[in-house]
Parts: sequence; structure tokens; C-alpha cells
Amino acid sequence: MKPTKILLLYAALTLVIFVILTNQAKSQNTVTTNIPTSAWNGAQLPDWSNITFNKMPGISESGSFTAPSNVTDQLGYDLSRSWSAGQTPDKYIMLGDFQDSFKLQNFDLSKIYEITGLDLSKVSLESFGIMKLQSLGSLVKAVPSLQQLSIKDVKPVSDLLKSELSLPIEPQKTIGQLLNESPHLKDLEFKSLPLEEYKIDTIPGIEQTPIAAFKDWQAVKIEDVPSLNQVPFNQFPNPINAVGATVGNVDIAFGTDEQQRPRTISGSDKEGFAVPCTKDCAHVELSGNSAVLGKAWVSGKYQLVQGGKGILESVNGGKEPTGRHPFGSAFKVAVWDVSEVDGMMNQALFFRVCMRNSFIDLGCTPYFIGPVPFMAYKEKEPIFLGSITGGGEDSASTPTGLKSSGFKFNNTANMAANKLSNLLPAIKGDCNNLHASGVNIDAMSAALSNVEGNYNFVGNYICDSSGNCGRELGTKQFVSYSPEVRSLISGKSGGNDFLARLDKGESVSGEEMTQYFPPNDQDALFEKDTTALLNIAASQIDPTTKKPFTGQRLIERAAEMHYGGAAIPVDAEVTDVNGKYSVKDYGETASMSYRNVMQAMNCN
Repeated sequence: MKPTKILLLYAALTLVIFVILTNQAKSQNTVTTNIPTSAWNGAQLPDWSNITFNKMPGISESGSFTAPSNVTDQLGYDLSRSWSAGQTPDKYIMLGDFQDSFKLQNFDLSKIYEITGLDLSKVSLESFGIMKLQSLGSLVKAVPSLQQLSIKDVKPVSDLLKSELSLPIEPQKTIGQLLNESPHLKDLEFKSLPLEEYKIDTIPGIEQTPIAAFKDWQAVKIEDVPSLNQVPFNQFPNPINAVGATVGNVDIAFGTDEQQRPRTISGSDKEGFAVPCTKDCAHVELSGNSAVLGKAWVSGKYQLVQGGKGILESVNGGKEPTGRHPFGSAFKVAVWDVSEVDGMMNQALFFRVCMRNSFIDLGCTPYFIGPVPFMAYKEKEPIFLGSITGGGEDSASTPTGLKSSGFKFNNTANMAANKLSNLLPAIKGDCNNLHASGVNIDAMSAALSNVEGNYNFVGNYICDSSGNCGRELGTKQFVSYSPEVRSLISGKSGGNDFLARLDKGESVSGEEMTQYFPPNDQDALFEKDTTALLNIAASQIDPTTKKPFTGQRLIERAAEMHYGGAAIPVDAEVTDVNGKYSVKDYGETASMSYRNVMQAMNCN
């Protein structure tokens, strides 16, 4: 396994502990899900205080959106993007997509860091994606106080001028004086600088500047605003909330053999939420009060409706999965897989692209970016439905042509991609699974797991410094060129063909990934790697004690090697490319996480 990216352990810890505790508490008749929940009026609602963008399940299918060139010309920025199966939403959703829902642009960096605890002094300008879109003029417009500062006091500005101008500048002159005398310099762009060499605090005042003040902020991905993907949904400037209060029950699950369902509670914000289904009407029939009794929530996997608004409504043929908005307009919730055999269903989320700036509004695409696995339910379980509004009774949804006849969650390759309990790593919680040093292997694995990936994650085609090329796979992001990974995959029927496609950089789905490299293989391989790291760490000398690593220091050292590789110096102050944690900070954070996981597992 190659050195993984820095683990976001503080935010991950809450989710890890939640999974341990709730899985112990649930009855055998309840469908488990790795979405943290809290009880409300008998139903389970997502616990948005413990849900962040980088902890959400990975998207199940790869895809892309290419903005028309005339649209890009009008806006002045490009909102095209692509996504790979397994990626979390922060890697493909942009700030502009949520400008009316979560209003993330009202955040400033200091507020984000107040919530997440990230040290500003360790964050580079490179990791703040907005800087790559700024010119000297737009930066000064966003942070007006810079005009009063001398050029020499703002190093990125000073270096930008030195790199672009042939004549020397007067370092004592203020930035405002310079731009008044030479207004053409406002067009100098910061993307020409090696931004990774500067910290955020080298530009005074940038931390307190709202994101919305910067030019083209709409085109920045969530992950490119440092630690924004670690902010819980309930702490956004416009926090997520339930819309409406209706709770019903999942009465009976029906497959696509069902026809003619005129009474529904599903549709779109364009057509209404009572759009009938005429053919291939997989759905769950609901019980409850008179507003929902006997009505169908039709599956969006098998039925499409009209969606979108403005110029962008034509994207994806103007269609989106039929569904509902129980938590507002940021995303759409669709019933997805439905099994009559198992008497259960699961849900999926879908996102959209929105394009608007101060001068032009091009609207939003239909909700077509998905599916992102969400909640799962068995028959007779209560389900939150939100506001029951009706609308669209005179129209009809469009069948996708897919069939669900005989679909069974437990006996299908799709289950690995669709059932939430298989998507995110669960904690075994065995207090007796110990390394020779006394470190608990399960707790160590939980502390070191890369929570940004899921079991069905398939990364981009990459090459390391030694010329080995392949894809990152699964929740621990193993590389496909690893001999151990290749041995496990090639031992399965069709595995060699799958490896050949990975080697060529061809597109593969998360469903295929979990078929050839299933969760149990990933967990076993990661446990082996964890043991190897502990063995290496235990054989080294701790420079602080001049004795072999033991106890918490052993855990810190193993975590450091997991982050930076076995050859990384002890307690190194180097950081990852995003400057989020140094190696030393990472080890200390992992050690703290280990202690808390052990407590949650009730291990002494």
C-alpha cells in the first residue's frame, strides 16, 4: 500500500464511534446504515451534526459534465467536472452548486477553522483553490485593507511583481499607490506563482474575508477550501434542516412488475411530487396518516421526471430520477434499489450543477449527479417523508428500461455498491485482537483508516516516482500495482482481465471493484499492513527516550509511517501537499483517535 493521504481523524472519530455504538444497539430487524442517525417521532433522521462532505458514501457511478463553451464565456469560469465511482461529493461538487441552499460562500476561512480546528499557519495558498483564480486587482477588491500595506509586507504580492516585471519596484510603496499609478498591473495573476511556497497568513486579512468576496468563487470545489469538507452540515451558514414533518411507514416493497401507480408522493420540484407511474413502477407502498396511506414512493432507478431550470435544464435530456426533497434543495433523495424478495429498499442522493454570478443566472441542471448511497429500510419501518405537497398528477414519469424482477440484496454483485453497510468500513471491535506489542489491531485500523474512500472506491490512474502505474482501490486506497492486491484479484474468475483494464487506465465501476477486491479482502490486507507497520515501529529507537517505541509513542510512529512511508523520519515536520498536518501532528492525532476508539469499544 502506498502512503495514504492525511486522515481527517478528528472529524472521522465521531463517525467511527457512532458506528460501533449504534451497530451494537440495533435490533436484528433493523437495516443497518453507516449514515449517523438520530431518532425523531419514531423515525431515524440523518444526524447532520456528524455528517460532513468527506464522510459521505462514495458515488456509485462515474460520470462527467461539460459546460457549453458559450456558457463558460458568459460566466467567465468553467464549471465542467468529472467524477469517479467511490469519490465523496467534496471532490466533484463546487461552491456555486450550493449558493442558494447551504450558502457556503458566506463562510470565511477563520470561521471554518474555528469549527474544524485546523491551524491556519500550516495551510498553503495552493490548498486554497480560490487563489488560483485571482488577479492582483481581484484580490485587492476582495481584501481592501491590502491597499494600505507596503508591497514588501505582502510577500506573495511582492514576488508576483518581481516575477512579472522587468524593472525594479519600490518595496516601501503601498499596494494601493502602485495600482493607482500602474492600473494595468491589476491583471497579474497569482496562478503564475508557486503557491505551495506561501502560507495563508502571508496575505493579511484573507482569513476574515468571506468566500463570496473573491472572483469566481463559484468554480471552486468543496475540497479546495481547506477543511470545509470537515464542517458538519448543521453548521453551514444556512444549516440543513428537515422540510416538513410527515413520518410514514414502509409498508410493502414492489418491483418493476408493478404497473399503473397513479397515487404517488414522488416527482420533482419542476413537475410536483405526485407524478404518476404507468409502467415498470418499482416502489414502496406507504402506510401512515391519510396524506400518505396507500401512496407510492416510486424508485428513481426505474423512473425519470422533468427537472432543472433556466438554460441548464436541458442537461441530461432534462431528466432526473423521480424522488423527493425532505432536506431542502441541496440534493434530491430517491428510492433506489427495491427488493420484493427481501422486503427492503435503499435510497440514493443526487446532486446538480448551478451557474450564477452577479450579472447572469443560467439556472441549474436536473439532479443527475449520483447515485450516492444514503439510507436503507425494511418493510414496516418508519421513514421520514417531509412535506407532502402533491403536484404533477396530470403527467407521468418515464421508464428507464431497467428491471428489478427477482432482485435480491444478499445475492447480487450490486449489493456491494448499493448497501450502505458494505460501502463504509465497520469496526469489528475485538478487544482480544492484539499485536505482540499490546496494541489493539482493530482500534489501530480504525484510527488509520482513510475515511475519504469507501470499499467501492476507484481512483484515477497514477504513476509513482519509481514508474509503477495503476489505480487507488478501496477504503484504504491500495494501489493496483501492489503484488498483494494483484494476487488477490487475479485469483478470482475474470480477475486478470480486470487487472488488465486497470493497467490500461480504462474506466471501471465501483461495482466491479468490489466484485474482484471485496471488503473482506481489503480488511484482511489492511490488517496485515497494520501489523507490519507496528513491527517496524517496535524495532526502532524513539529519539525522545533513546529506547524502543512503546505504548502511545509506538502508535504515533506507526501512524507516521502509514502517512509518509516507512522511511519517513521520526516526528518530521513536513506536511502533505495540502499542508493540513505535519507528520508529527498526524501521529499525535492518530494516537488520540486510538485512545477514543478503544474507549468506544469498551476495551481496557
